[in-house]
Amino acid sequence: MAGQVAQGLLAVWTDIAPEAEREFNEWYNTEHIPELLEVPGFLSGRRYQAVDGSPQYLALYELTNVEVLKGDAFRRVRELPTAWSKKIIPLFRNTTIGMYRQLFACNNYPLQEANYVLSVRLGIPADKEDDFNQWYNIDHVPALVGVPGVRGARRFQSVEGEPKYLAVYEMDNSNVPKTAEWDKARNTEWSGRMRPHLKDIKAIMSKRIYPE
Repeated sequence: MAGQVAQGLLAVWTDIAPEAEREFNEWYNTEHIPELLEVPGFLSGRRYQAVDGSPQYLALYELTNVEVLKGDAFRRVRELPTAWSKKIIPLFRNTTIGMYRQLFACNNYPLQEANYVLSVRLGIPADKEDDFNQWYNIDHVPALVGVPGVRGARRFQSVEGEPKYLAVYEMDNSNVPKTAEWDKARNTEWSGRMRPHLKDIKAIMSKRIYPE
């Protein structure tokens, strides 16, 4: 996949029935992700486990673009599941599947290096949307990426469903958002003006579990 740039993202947040957790992780790592990475346009697959927030598990798949999800190869995976998939998928709980187009990236985004991600889903009223996107791209993300321990960040817009926006921050450890530097970066004057308009905020800090 060298040279291909990811402009799309498939994200799956889920819990799993407790009695199936061990097998769920085995299925995901040994069958499901390898199967999806055979689909043309799937560039990478990573899995995370929440250390703060829920649902417990997150999978992120880098795509050349979201049109990949309309292709025949991906449709076959969804419509013709393996026997193991038929066993495990019905045991998912509290599942959200998001399909996203990339809007903005800051820094060189080292996808395979950072051990933690902070995923933030949120919405904004339509009449504030232009200001929201300018604030996020010009002020908010660059300030947070400047905090020690943050490797990079990207923003996405959902192709369907709510919340409409997703930001993914790559971090060295889960304590970064607890630092004074992070607190200062997220509390700029512009942030203070925008924060009252934000809605449906869903933030989860997760540790990478695949690939290890």
